[in-house]
Amino acid sequence: MKRHHDKPSVCEREALEQQLEELQRQVRQLQLEQDILKAANEILKKDVASTGSP
Repeated sequence: MKRHHDKPSVCEREALEQQLEELQRQVRQLQLEQDILKAANEILKKDVASTGSP
């Protein structure tokens, strides 16, 4: 098993960089989805409050 102080090979480093980029894309996508869901929730709360429906 490699220790943390061992440098990864060029191939491993490239694979890790690609994985990092993909994970960062996924984080941005999930943050966007969360923002959309929060906004939709606020709209629904206002709609329920204005109509008096449960």
